Amino acid sequence: MLKSVRRNLPPEYAGWQTHEPRFRRLSTPELIEEIQDGPPERRLAAISVIDLTEVAEDTVVDWIRTLPDAEANELAGAIPAQRVHASVEDDLRWLNLARLGYERRKLPTFLVMLFSSLEAVEAKDADTATRVWDAIAVWSGDMYRRVAASQDGEAVDDLLLFVFENYLDRDALFTVFAELLREDQDLALRVSANPALFLAGLPLDRQQVCLDAAAQNGGLPFDVSWKALHEAHF
Repeated sequence: MLKSVRRNLPPEYAGWQTHEPRFRRLSTPELIEEIQDGPPERRLAAISVIDLTEVAEDTVVDWIRTLPDAEANELAGAIPAQRVHASVEDDLRWLNLARLGYERRKLPTFLVMLFSSLEAVEAKDADTATRVWDAIAVWSGDMYRRVAASQDGEAVDDLLLFVFENYLDRDALFTVFAELLREDQDLALRVSANPALFLAGLPLDRQQVCLDAAAQNGGLPFDVSWKALHEAHF
């Protein structure tokens, strides 16, 4: 289970929850109008209750691009991930929108919804999920490299927290993570200094691969990090 995402709202959104009960009775076109033209607290309330399955994809993409961060974050949370009766095609649609949202906005809620949608695909179609995991693992590595190069520490932390700390049991993502350890000295130091955060629960051979890679790229010596990991958890 992914960790939840919490954000403090700016003052212009005060009282937005008071609109929710009435907005739940509005039609989708009426909610779209509120999101397009309403004041901040009404826009946020409308986003919180709208069913995005009834909104044109071009409109959702435009909202991803233009809405203020607080509203884009609420929009990410409105992505209908893990609906039991949704088709794999629907899940892939939301996955791709969440990926676009993260690329454009770097809001971690989009990461949460992306991987929730991927878990939904995994539960329904293992072959498709394997292909998508391969693609998303490459994407995750590329995003990490991009935000690390731009020294966006918050985005680096989000990718580690919401992606790599949760999904290293997937083969494709593990492979990418090992590559990053060989490339990024800051990551090598971070993982070797606190190996349990990332590696606890992985098979011993995979723990060794990661700590070897970290040690060879300027992290703590293998023996030190291995001892820290196993004294804490075994």
